[in-house]
Amino acid sequence: MNRRIHYIDNLRWMTVSLLILFHAAIAYNTWGEANYIFFEPIKPIASVVTFITPWFMPLMFLLAGVSSRYSLQKRGTAAFIRERLIRLGIPLVFGIIVLNPILSFIADKCHNAYAGGYFEHYGVYFTRITDLTGYDGGFTVGHLWFLLILMVISLLSCVIIKLIPKCKTATRITGILLSVSAVATFDIKFFSKPLIMFLCVYLLGYYVFADRDFVARLSRLKWILVTLFLLSSVADVVLYIYIDGFEILNTVCYYMTFITGIPAIIAIGYDHLDFSNRITKFNASISYVFYIIHFPIVVMCQYCMSLIGVNAVVNFFLTIIISYMLTVGLCVVIKKTKLLQKCHHAVT
Repeated sequence: MNRRIHYIDNLRWMTVSLLILFHAAIAYNTWGEANYIFFEPIKPIASVVTFITPWFMPLMFLLAGVSSRYSLQKRGTAAFIRERLIRLGIPLVFGIIVLNPILSFIADKCHNAYAGGYFEHYGVYFTRITDLTGYDGGFTVGHLWFLLILMVISLLSCVIIKLIPKCKTATRITGILLSVSAVATFDIKFFSKPLIMFLCVYLLGYYVFADRDFVARLSRLKWILVTLFLLSSVADVVLYIYIDGFEILNTVCYYMTFITGIPAIIAIGYDHLDFSNRITKFNASISYVFYIIHFPIVVMCQYCMSLIGVNAVVNFFLTIIISYMLTVGLCVVIKKTKLLQKCHHAVT
């Protein structure tokens, strides 16, 4: 039970790595999202976002829930809460003060033709409080909303876990109720996020998917799940991006992608990704910092290349390559620099 679950680590860093692709593609969306920078609607690129969206963040919360099971067993509740507050709270505050102003500054330049300097824009950033996206150049938690919500859910889950025992009968009932609740609240949003669904999948990770016996049984169905996942995902993309007038069918496919995608990915991970080597260890070790710093790098790359007149499509592919190299490189610097290394260890 104390053995490191390598497939969870591998799924986490692989999922986080997709963020470069995901956030680069949003700048070409076809549904009118302003983003921090926008070029033109390009359907094949926008399809990337549509394909990933139904399962990506739910999977992140589920993996966090699985990890919490082992962390609570190892640390105990008090130490777990203290670790969550430090690990999530410090990067959240740092990101809001240092990283997210970059996103809002570029958004103001691109959408509002802001003419002031970067440090001058801090006055705009901390005083323009609107929808909290930062797309208008105002204050935002940006991509770090995940840290904020995960911190709240982690603390709330400690209370729930104390109230609901982990005996097998209770776990089965809890798993069924959580699964139904996750689907039922999938599209119920607060502050534009499905907060109840995220709590449900986090707890599903803790109660159900942390059980290796359950995942082993699930893996026997993996090719059925993968087939359903791919079919529903492709249908969702086609109906949302390329064909109008099938909203109900599109919604069904969207939900099916969510329902089948997470168990399919977990089953594939269990069967094929439960290993560790130098490459996977390195990627796992930088995945948290990678998440925190990647988005400003992506947007800066897109913005700088747009200034020198790079074609929109070329910009997309170059952004993915350059942003990934820069993000990994900066993660290495953080790992190697002594002062930064101490800060890194304080939150990991």
